[in-house]
Amino acid sequence: MNYNDLTQGPIKQVMLKFAGFMIFGNLLQHMYNIANTWIVGRYLGSSALEIVGSAYALMTLITSILMSS
Repeated sequence: MNYNDLTQGPIKQVMLKFAGFMIFGNLLQHMYNIANTWIVGRYLGSSALEIVGSAYALMTLITSILMSS
């Protein structure tokens, strides 16, 4: 298996590489939420849109907890 050792090499380069993947993941998550909000808001109405908004906050919390462990 090929592992990337984040404890070796220049700190700035390693941290930027790690942060780049985190930022990319967050951007994908936000794009999914924007598309989901647009579709639900357009076709299902305001009550469904409220549920999507609260579900997004919950999913962000769960994702943050799972990524930190």
